Amino acid sequence: MQEQPSLKELLEDRRHPRRAFCSTLRFLLVLLALFSVVTILFTQIFVGVIVDGSSMEPTLTSGDYLFVDTTADIARGDIVVFASPEPGSEGLELIKRVIGLPGDEIRITRDGRVARKNRGEDSFIWLEEDYILGPYDNHRDQSVTVAAGELFVMGDNRGDSHDSRSFGGVPLENVLGTVTGWSLRGKDLLTAVLGVLRFERRILQRRIRSVPFSAPCDAKDKFWRKYDEKRNRDHI
Repeated sequence: MQEQPSLKELLEDRRHPRRAFCSTLRFLLVLLALFSVVTILFTQIFVGVIVDGSSMEPTLTSGDYLFVDTTADIARGDIVVFASPEPGSEGLELIKRVIGLPGDEIRITRDGRVARKNRGEDSFIWLEEDYILGPYDNHRDQSVTVAAGELFVMGDNRGDSHDSRSFGGVPLENVLGTVTGWSLRGKDLLTAVLGVLRFERRILQRRIRSVPFSAPCDAKDKFWRKYDEKRNRDHI
């Protein structure tokens, strides 16, 4: 009858250099797989952004850290990040709230009330917008039908937001994604943690800008050129 190995022999066998190498290799492979998943998840699906400007107050304030889902379907009321559709604004990304989807009809009164007739429906409904920053003067009545393949967007700070009231619809191909609900709910914690750890240069590569409604284009360009020059100096 074959003699059973002793406990000491079993332990020595497990400590064999070849077994130790295989165990270390398995651990490194698992670590590499986890790193790859996290990298893909937070660079291709969830993209980190930082808010600049006041056009989304009081919902968002300048400096807020958020994550955008690049795969989510867009719904009315979502907050989206998109490339500005205005000529000459290449590279400028904005953040606004979706008011209308393709085929919707939007009416905005002079005193700032918004009514919408959803595509396929027969009547308008007045939007209950408890997220906007108080009453504002829209200066004129507006009525628009959202074109196919576009969104109608506005900032929550309606009195100081450059949005679809000025530049029209936003092509769907310009949209980076929608702000995730979990990052919106936890933005204060995200901002505190990521701001302290200064992940901006490594993970949060996008800084989205809320361009004031009242700023002329040449003034905006001059402001952001100076801003970028200062930011680049600070990061050298």
